[in-house]
Amino acid sequence: MRKKYLLAALISSSLLTACGGPQSPQEVSRAFWLAVVEQDAGEANEYSTLIEDAGFDGYQRDWQGVEVEWGRVVIDGNQATVDTTFQGLSGRERPLETTTYLVQKDEQWLVDYYRTGEALNDGPLWGDVVSQLEALGKDLQSQLTRHSNDLAREFEALREELSQQASEAGESFSGMVDDYGQMLRQHIEQLSDSLREALKNNPEASVEDRQLLNEAVIRLEEQSDELEQPDVQSVTESTRVALATQLQLGDLGEEFSGYKAQWQQRLADMERELAEFVDQLNRQD
Repeated sequence: MRKKYLLAALISSSLLTACGGPQSPQEVSRAFWLAVVEQDAGEANEYSTLIEDAGFDGYQRDWQGVEVEWGRVVIDGNQATVDTTFQGLSGRERPLETTTYLVQKDEQWLVDYYRTGEALNDGPLWGDVVSQLEALGKDLQSQLTRHSNDLAREFEALREELSQQASEAGESFSGMVDDYGQMLRQHIEQLSDSLREALKNNPEASVEDRQLLNEAVIRLEEQSDELEQPDVQSVTESTRVALATQLQLGDLGEEFSGYKAQWQQRLADMERELAEFVDQLNRQD
């Protein structure tokens, strides 16, 4: 049985390589789990939403001798699920049936690493880890809500004001929006790079902290893409996301203290440049 599994995996891998790599949700799921079983962080990173190899923890399981089977695939827009079964997991006599979650980014399917992990580890042995993640999410949401209600209102008012000015102004307004957008994009890219570095340099950080950093990088890089051709909507939303992300970073562990100081300084620079941008607009009236 083991030889048949290995042969099937090798044939599948060869076929995927010949066709230019995994493309469908099932192919990507297969490539990802084969990488997990082999404890290949680089391959697991390539086929998932992991930002850095250092974020790979193999879901804190022993994968030696584990066999994987794939079942029903459901695609719903830019999200998909693949029924997945594991045989031979340490401490389990019966197969473990779970779900692999995928998202589509830039026309490429990727395994949603942390959501898939929560589904995989949802059991008595891993209940504490899942509970901690859920508690973290609630705490972060509560904190973000407390701190960002005023921020959200301010940015909504700013968006309305800018939209009004955009309808009345000419090229000078568009030029200022473009200049601020490019400056903001540079800040966001540098912040994203710093988060990547922090994640890479702290592989022993808690699951919660690694997840927070990983998801923050994804959010920031999405906003950076939106700023490739900045407009009123993208600059206000990107500024709001960047400032809100900074609030979340304050909950990281003490090993990130040095980085927190850098991030706080970048936050201060962004707030100053936003104030200067708004002041410029006011002088145009």
